[in-house]
Amino acid sequence: MVHKIQSFIWKILLVFIFLRPFLSEYVFFIIGFLYIFVFICLSFFYMIISDEKVTLAISNYNFPVFLFVFSILISLIYSGLNEWSSLQLYLFLPNILIFYITTILKSEQKRQLIATIFISASIISIYAIYQYISDFSFVNSNKYIAEFITRKRVFATFLSPNMLASYIIMMLFLGLGLLITAYFQKEKTFRWIVISLFMMSVALLLTKSLGGILSFIVTFILFIFLANLYLLPNINFRKVALKLNNTGINFISLLFIIVSLLFTRERLLQLFNLNNPNNPMVQRIYYWFTSLKIIKHFPLTGIGWAKLENLYRLYKPVPSLTTSYSHNVFLQIMVELGLLGLLSFIWIAFTFLKAAIRSIKDNTTQRALEIGLFCAGCSFLLHNLIDLSFYFGQVSFFWWIILGLFSKNN
Repeated sequence: MVHKIQSFIWKILLVFIFLRPFLSEYVFFIIGFLYIFVFICLSFFYMIISDEKVTLAISNYNFPVFLFVFSILISLIYSGLNEWSSLQLYLFLPNILIFYITTILKSEQKRQLIATIFISASIISIYAIYQYISDFSFVNSNKYIAEFITRKRVFATFLSPNMLASYIIMMLFLGLGLLITAYFQKEKTFRWIVISLFMMSVALLLTKSLGGILSFIVTFILFIFLANLYLLPNINFRKVALKLNNTGINFISLLFIIVSLLFTRERLLQLFNLNNPNNPMVQRIYYWFTSLKIIKHFPLTGIGWAKLENLYRLYKPVPSLTTSYSHNVFLQIMVELGLLGLLSFIWIAFTFLKAAIRSIKDNTTQRALEIGLFCAGCSFLLHNLIDLSFYFGQVSFFWWIILGLFSKNN
């Protein structure tokens, strides 16, 4: 009876995971709030009745995640709770829960999870392309998204084109891993994966997110390197790896050509004009240096979870816009959570890299898929050096899933 209940709850959780990129809690506030509440309840119930129990042992991969959450709580206690920080903690909780759930999944459940995520991403990509083709005619414009519409930058169901790009690049690498696996195993899904990857690539380009596209290119080079390192010696994967070398170089060259066509001359001049205060790169430099100023005054405790905007107004230079985010995940965490938060997050990232490489070396049957998942996680971290999707559950939710898939519990 318990097993049937567990199976039923898992199927409901898959539906919620499928819906996650469609629901921005900042756009659909009430629906998003209820969605997260139900997800939290289902997650706790699933972990309670699961055959596998979550552990927080210090030798376990889960421990740095627990320490990171602990640093959030400490920062809130020290700096004091307010309505905004409490809401941010509530919105962040599903990420932690899905991580721990993923660590206790069985092989078949992991396959279902990955398939669900990829199908959802394919639909998002189709919607983004339709948004562009329809010239945003069905989108209710407001002051925030008017700029995106004017510049014809798609954002689909996300808050901004940069958020969509951060999500899409992870899904692209997941899809590349699935594609190579499907090719090797001669699965019928191969053609559908090719079509989905094409749609995602187009959607990424239509975001016109320079940070997202460059993060993808850099991580794609890493993907080719890992494919050569771990797939080429394997006689079964050798043909695929050799093809990847040829197509990879051509693909990157084509990508640069398309990017140069998509970005107008005016925008390219703006990006390289460091004297222009409206240049997004200039603004990011302001964000980074102002964050460092705040860190200098609050190195140990931080200023409190989701409270950067409160002090940024006092520290920022005159030309800088007011912001809630440092546009660099490591700076943001150091500013708000202090040294404990930063060290625990670095521990999480390092453990992910170490566990993923070990898993890729040991796993000969799913090696291509794991390389894809590893690159998906790396692309997220790389993109968060210049943008910040870590604090947005629509995107970061899937990064925490990738972490869980490489947990030692699996």
